[in-house]
Amino acid sequence: MKPKVLMLGWEFPPEISGGLGIAFHAICKALAPLAEVTIIVPKLDKTVKIPGAEIIGIGEIDLDKFFEEEEIIKLEGMIKDNRIEIDVSPYPVYPLKTDVSVTTTTTTTTTATATKTVSRTPGDIHSLHKNFRDAELYGNEVVNMVRYFAEITELIASKLSFDIIHAHDWMTFEAGIRLKKKFGKPLILHVHSLNFDRVGPEQEGVVYQIEKDAFQAADMILPVSHYTGSIIREHYEVEPERISPVHNGIDPVKTFKTEKKFPEKLILFMGRITLQKGPEYFLETASKVIDKYPAVRFAIAGTGDQLNRLIEEGAYIEISQKLHFTGFLERKKVYSLLSMADIFCMPSISEPFGLTALEAVQFGIPVIITKKSGAAEVLPSAFLADFWDTDLMASQILSLLTDQNLYDSKVKEGKKDIQKISWNKTAENILKEYRKVIP
Repeated sequence: MKPKVLMLGWEFPPEISGGLGIAFHAICKALAPLAEVTIIVPKLDKTVKIPGAEIIGIGEIDLDKFFEEEEIIKLEGMIKDNRIEIDVSPYPVYPLKTDVSVTTTTTTTTTATATKTVSRTPGDIHSLHKNFRDAELYGNEVVNMVRYFAEITELIASKLSFDIIHAHDWMTFEAGIRLKKKFGKPLILHVHSLNFDRVGPEQEGVVYQIEKDAFQAADMILPVSHYTGSIIREHYEVEPERISPVHNGIDPVKTFKTEKKFPEKLILFMGRITLQKGPEYFLETASKVIDKYPAVRFAIAGTGDQLNRLIEEGAYIEISQKLHFTGFLERKKVYSLLSMADIFCMPSISEPFGLTALEAVQFGIPVIITKKSGAAEVLPSAFLADFWDTDLMASQILSLLTDQNLYDSKVKEGKKDIQKISWNKTAENILKEYRKVIP
């Protein structure tokens, strides 16, 4: 019999701010033929469907029609308690816009990262619910939205039948714990990114504690790489027998080449412009390459809290005339940029996986990636470097620019690597983990 899976996610197309939304959608799609999948997400575009799966968007639910009066009262009770406003910055690129009304209840909350005072009218259940439909999913209200997601998911789950709970990243972990406690079903936690990756080991804070509590409650933890699994084991004190890495896959796409409007070679960085992704090391590498090979340009695709500083830094080291900042790109434009790039560079300080590196290889682009990444585990053809070793990354780029035989061999080897990677394989590995914990 197919297992009945209750899948909890935070991003779902077209609500995508990074690899999480892409991976979550792909996993659900690949699992749907193998299991009975019910998906709960905060926001849903009803034009996006997965054959064989039921998808519930919390923001699209009419509270008064979907729930009984006593259930609405239960949800009301949740937000009558003092609320907190903490910028935990899970993805600082996308600030949450809210229409919070100010009066009555006030609380001051202190964490490792912020102290703020917030007011809200108690009982404003419909306003908070409206955020799931109209607002961004990240920002200083994210912890409250995570709590509300957990509360309302528990009520929804009482109307469903499922054998296992599969929650993706910290935003859904509290919901997963609640469901395990109430319904006694096994809990799988899928880890695409950790608080450790974003802020390092010194700033534990709210998100770290949510992750750690969830890891203690989980029946099985599925990090997207052995690298991420080692962080969970060492920094969250989880025994290795409950950690089973499952690599991401990649969807086959029809690749193409686009002729550039300039003669120089194009080196590409693609990702959120945050400290975690190492964009400053990309700039430093670019400066060293330009000194020895001027016929080159560098593109930085993405946006984030470090973007303005990065632009200023490019001007300061006098390479701005060789830099292109594209901002956030939708998928079609991502593919268009990949079709023009000659080399891809991913100098992340900590990269749980790195789907963009796989996409680059798919487009026939040699890649230079950090050793601390999941992508390094599935792309043996890639050049590897420590994120701080800009001399080595510059040398690797220069070797690809000046040695056509090396360049061609890396492209050929990369194509062989990518043929071994698929979301179907990912789904099959997940199914094996389900069978280990389902009674």
